[in-house]
Amino acid sequence: MKPIGITMGDPTGIGPEIIAKLFHETPSTQAIVIGDETIMQRAVDLVGSGMAIRRISHPSDAVFAPNTIEVVAETRLPVDLPVGRVDARAGQAAYIYVERAIDYALQGSIGAIVTSPINKEALKLAGIDYPGHTEILAERTGTSDFTMMLANDELRVVLVTIHLSLADAIRQVSIETELRAIRLANEACRRSGIASPRVAVAGLNPHAGENGLFGREDLDLIAPAIELARAEGIDATGPWPGDTIFMRARRGEFDVVVAQYHDQGLIPVKYLGIDHGVNITLGLPFVRTSVDHGTAFDIAGAGKADHRSLQYALAQAEKLNGAMMESPVPEFIFMLTRQDRTIPDAMDRLEEVLAAGVRHIGFKDVGLPFEDLKLLASAIRRGGAKLYLEVVSLDETSEVKSAKAAVALEVDVLMGGTRPDAVLPIIRSTGIEYYPFPGKIVGHPSILLGPIEDIVESAKTLAAKEGVHGLDLLAYRFDGDVPELIRQVCREISKPVYIAGSIDRFDRICDVVRGQAAGFTVGTAALDGAFPAEEPGLTAQLAAIQTMIKKALTRHRSEGPFSHVA
Repeated sequence: MKPIGITMGDPTGIGPEIIAKLFHETPSTQAIVIGDETIMQRAVDLVGSGMAIRRISHPSDAVFAPNTIEVVAETRLPVDLPVGRVDARAGQAAYIYVERAIDYALQGSIGAIVTSPINKEALKLAGIDYPGHTEILAERTGTSDFTMMLANDELRVVLVTIHLSLADAIRQVSIETELRAIRLANEACRRSGIASPRVAVAGLNPHAGENGLFGREDLDLIAPAIELARAEGIDATGPWPGDTIFMRARRGEFDVVVAQYHDQGLIPVKYLGIDHGVNITLGLPFVRTSVDHGTAFDIAGAGKADHRSLQYALAQAEKLNGAMMESPVPEFIFMLTRQDRTIPDAMDRLEEVLAAGVRHIGFKDVGLPFEDLKLLASAIRRGGAKLYLEVVSLDETSEVKSAKAAVALEVDVLMGGTRPDAVLPIIRSTGIEYYPFPGKIVGHPSILLGPIEDIVESAKTLAAKEGVHGLDLLAYRFDGDVPELIRQVCREISKPVYIAGSIDRFDRICDVVRGQAAGFTVGTAALDGAFPAEEPGLTAQLAAIQTMIKKALTRHRSEGPFSHVA
């Protein structure tokens, strides 16, 4: 596993001191410090830990020697830098440490970031205009959907708004910001191992507005967002009165609370104990945790600072990083199709596919008469497989016809197509999952056109529609940077994304795994024997694909979860 990178924080605050205490108490931790060698030596001398300081030039140089703190020295500050004071040099240095940690995380050189406290006034003196770590991380990684989660052993709280005045925070509350926070809260809990998170949403106004008596935001903005989240399969409830919801969550009724503004969410967590809290940034392409306190200039340099919050933040980073590295196994959907048409001998081939243990099987809406498709669908269901129909029709009339066919065929999943407004009324209340194509689709066989940014925006628009369960991304019919396309779409969409096109070799399966896609389809490539196999035939091809999935997962976990990011 890659080392955890701990940023030193403001050099004049308690950051260096609590890091020195952390390493003294847990000398075998697989972590490095991104900071200043001289200041860390001063902190070690202060706490009397006797730890050695080893300067390294890059995280990959770490050897994790016993009783040693390995420091990637990014600055050369004077040993007499004043302690416990706002200083522009310290603000500049603290920013550099965060900046370099982000670079290392994106390169895959470190597995996660743990940040020590920075001072916003010192940042401003240095000409760096950010309200906090979260905004620096979001801008440097190009992350648009992000927020903070504060957590301890008793409570998890996710914020709708972060560092804003109360007046501005109220103005920021909207259906979109509420839904974003609910999705991020749900995903954070799932990554922590909670299979079906219970998300409670706190109200904005007293008594959650008392049915409009104390303001309409809860009725007009928060409640509709909760309904949209529930339509996506998220177990979200509320809005609940803010004066009781945190107590209910602490008692175990909910897994996470979505709070409307900074102090509404942070007061309950910090009241339970600053030393045991951790700040986690949600939505980033890597794990970032932080202490739940500030630079504490009033006690800096006195040797009295408590390091337990940093210890907790490190433990959470290790846990979350491990969970992220345990990439989900993508679903392999075998399509009984060649060149976007269901093959004539699909029924005969089905026996081989089922015998090979494949349990996700589909076909296209063209290539066979409807009566033959009915027989094929029945045989797939009898074989115990999940049944997929992919729409490749290009005009609205044909797409509507295919949606009606999906209902008649009793498929489990309808994939493809570009006209959700025409399809959704047909399949609503049938139990069919719907995964349309994002982006501009043309031709037959279909290809995906447009820049990545436009495809991502299309994906976000589609995923926001009620009744859309996920997306069918024609990534390998895209003439561009396919791995980056997969990564960006999967990162921006909280719903499952399946990868389609021409997946015909190992590196493309690796792209699916690295991008955290929910699954992928293969048809023509396996039927034509494109994958290296021990013997000819479809059975050997299917076995080769299943082996490649395992190898791709092993490779990804050994690389670290984000080593593919440039």
